[in-house]
Amino acid sequence: MKPDEVSRQTEALPREKPFTHALPWVALVSLMFLFVYLARAIFGPLLPAIEEEFGISHAASTRFLLYLSIGFAVSTFLSGYVSSKIRPRVMVGGSLILSGFVLLAISTAANLPLLTILFIALGLSSGQYFNGGLSTLRSLVPLSQWSKAISIHEMGPNISFFVAPLLAGVGVAMFGWRGVSIGMGCLTIGGGLFFLLFAKGGESPSAPLSFGGFAKALKEPKLWLFTWLAGLGIAGEFAPFSVLTLHMLNERSLSPELAALLLSTSRIAAPIALLGGGFVTTRFGVRRTLYVCLAVYALGMFCMAMPWFPVFALGLFVQPVVTAMIFPPAFTFLAESFPPKDQPMYLSIGMPLAALMGAGFMPSILGIWGDLTGFSVGFVMMGCLAALSLPLLRLAPGKRQ
Repeated sequence: MKPDEVSRQTEALPREKPFTHALPWVALVSLMFLFVYLARAIFGPLLPAIEEEFGISHAASTRFLLYLSIGFAVSTFLSGYVSSKIRPRVMVGGSLILSGFVLLAISTAANLPLLTILFIALGLSSGQYFNGGLSTLRSLVPLSQWSKAISIHEMGPNISFFVAPLLAGVGVAMFGWRGVSIGMGCLTIGGGLFFLLFAKGGESPSAPLSFGGFAKALKEPKLWLFTWLAGLGIAGEFAPFSVLTLHMLNERSLSPELAALLLSTSRIAAPIALLGGGFVTTRFGVRRTLYVCLAVYALGMFCMAMPWFPVFALGLFVQPVVTAMIFPPAFTFLAESFPPKDQPMYLSIGMPLAALMGAGFMPSILGIWGDLTGFSVGFVMMGCLAALSLPLLRLAPGKRQ
């Protein structure tokens, strides 16, 4: 074995130490995930302002999220190759810095074609984060602590869903949606520079990808189950969040202030649920945790489709919590199913498709239903997809003895 391969495998399998040793560095990676995810999530609450300025429909505005996801999917797919050439920490910092500059450019876009190109560019720049971020985490913690690290890492998106409506509501009122984009751009650039200067881990590139390994991965049923679970999780996080402001304003006749408050507070418990998801996965195993999460996920989506406001509010608050709990068992499933050296390849295949499904097609489909009959039909559709996924969990491992 070549020395560089030994180095890569050594970093991919860190020694057993108390989790507190790695916690500050895991938290720093998670903060970068918050920044890069917030750079995309912020545009869901900004859609009403964008629709008003450009005079476009729900379907047209949510299509921007599809363009963003297409860029993200392409970039995440290519990140499997990039991670074998560039240090993961550089991928993380570079992704944030590039995303920041694209956000600054978005704030100057004067027409829809340019805005379309820039949303694709934002997806391309932010998509390099995921493989780099997870590779950095793998260099910091052993497999036995993976569910804990993932629980903390996945707090980034869930905190962003709490912060984004507040930032959008206050920012649009004070500076307009373009001012919000400028602020996010500066924050993201600053975060990327800080990470490059002070972060630990992610020093060794991943093992090079091979065509034979790629072809073998495509035949692996567990890869497709992971992709579907991740897609459902991303859809549950991103798709309803992207259209709920429009839904509450236009279909439930709520004030902008109340809609922003409900959307934000409904996400408060999700980061706590993530930590609980890591504990529950360790205690009860991947399969049992996913069964419960998907069943309640479906129930929450059905509640959000109901015309009675108390039932809608129940779904609004329950669905984000159980969606957050999907990610620790899903990524533990990936970590237990494939060796560390192969995980970048599996991520580069699975995550682009999951992101395209969850953050691209699902918001766009919800936008189409919003124009045709109302967003509630789309919520029912998402609940049905979650319920129909339960039989697939027989491929997931049970509790480890």
